[in-house]
Order: sequence, then C-alpha cells, then structure tokens
Amino acid sequence: MHIPDGLLDPITTIILWIVSISIMILGYFRMGNIFEEEDSEKLIPYIGVLAAVIFAFQFVNYPVPGGTSGHLVGGTLVAIILGPWASVIVLFLILVVQSLFGDGGITALGANTFNMGIIGGIIGFYIVVLLVKLLNNTKLKKEIKVTIATGIGSYIAIVFASFICGIEIAIGGAIPMEIAILSMVFWHVIIGLGEGIISALIVYYIYKTKPEFITTESIMGVIEN
Repeated sequence: MHIPDGLLDPITTIILWIVSISIMILGYFRMGNIFEEEDSEKLIPYIGVLAAVIFAFQFVNYPVPGGTSGHLVGGTLVAIILGPWASVIVLFLILVVQSLFGDGGITALGANTFNMGIIGGIIGFYIVVLLVKLLNNTKLKKEIKVTIATGIGSYIAIVFASFICGIEIAIGGAIPMEIAILSMVFWHVIIGLGEGIISALIVYYIYKTKPEFITTESIMGVIEN
C-alpha cells in the first residue's frame, strides 16, 4: 500500500498532507493524556518495540500492478494497544524511515499516513469498538471479545484502506479507476486475512501477559462477563 513518488496528482498529495498533519497535531495532544499517568514511562520502550514489529511487518511487500504494493499494515493493532490517535503518529514515523529506504515516496507520506494511519488506525479502531459493543451481548470474556473484534476490524480496515488507495491513485490519472481499485482490493482481501489473524493473536498474547498495556478498554467500552 506504499504509494511511491509521482503517482498522485499534486492536489490529492497536498490535501492528504494537510489532513494527515492536522490529525497528527491533534493526536499529539491527545497522547499527552497517556503520559500523565504515574506508570506511563513503562510504555515508552513498549511503543518502540511495537513500532519495530510494524516496521518489520510492512517490509514484506507484494508488488501490485500500477506501481504500489500490498503488505500488512498494523494500524488497527497499534490503535487497540495505544489508542487511535497514537496509531497515526506511530505509522507516520515508521513510514518516514521506510521512505528513506525507498519503500514509499517522501512526497506521498501524507497519503500513505492517511491510508495506513488514519483509515487503518483510527477507522479500524472504531470498527473494533462497534464489534466489541456487539460482543458485549455475549458471555465471552473481555480478552476474547477484543481479540475477535481486533481480527475482524483489522481485516475490514486494511481492505477499506486499499480501496481508498486505489481511488487516490486513479484520481492522478496514471491508472484507470477500475484497474487501480480492483488491483489494490484483490490483493488486500487476501493479505487482510494475515493482518487480521496476526493482529488478533498479538492482542490475545498481550492480554495473557501484560493486560495493562491495552490502554483503550475504557474507550472501547469493554464489559467483562
């Protein structure tokens, strides 16, 4: 899903930069609440490890016709653990480093952050919130609820992000709309299965080892049965 330089038209590039920067500024102030807590310093190395894991995820790329790529994203996973606003900032920092290695364009950072951080992270998170609320009507334990919701939400988010990415590419005129969308969605429907399974397993593992690192339970409205 990494869009390279030169594939988007200037207007789309600028608009997505503005949106992404605005959301990151808002996210910066929202994240401040996390670090006001007494044990917040314990989260700092954890954030670094999580960023490294997502960085490694995204380096396994599958070429998609049209010049972009398909890969795991991890935005929803970051959002579940650290919060939806943090996911945008973490994904942006990962994308900056990757762009220096030629994986995604520097001018396209706004678009890539929008797709993977905002759609993959924020929208993915609120899909999970909706699913958790539905699962609150069951007798499942909270870790099972969040695990199931994370798997499904991650899958939906990555497929939706690929759909939006296809539209962005097509607007630039480099590839016809139907080909751009079909290529992106087709591969991410498959890749999304891995995204959902891996994200769900990581969340379940954290619940079993360090449940306090799931910082979003109050936002998700998790009810333990």
